[in-house]
Amino acid sequence: MPGRNLAKPFAIAGFILAEIYMLFTVLGPYGRETQPLPMPPLTQEAVPAGTPAPVSAKITRIVVCAVFFGPFGALVGMGVGLLVSGALGDFRPKTNGPNGSPPESGTPPAR
Repeated sequence: MPGRNLAKPFAIAGFILAEIYMLFTVLGPYGRETQPLPMPPLTQEAVPAGTPAPVSAKITRIVVCAVFFGPFGALVGMGVGLLVSGALGDFRPKTNGPNGSPPESGTPPAR
């Protein structure tokens, strides 16, 4: 019997790591600019550089990004898990029983 299929645990780990990475990406600072970017005149007042984003905008970004980061992380984890389980399954010694004897072939032994 070949080795255990590791796609499911790797997919779960990929999903969790992608969601953690998403939180760092979304909640991290945008950059180190101290001056606002040049923009055309707007009808509203310009927001000074360094002003934190509203909480509702952060929550919206987290929800939208979670829809994309999580499943794609799970897909990457599943691919890595399939590669690892395939590599381990091909190189494990094939045994037939608990004593470690080699597997029997499909033909009966000669008498």
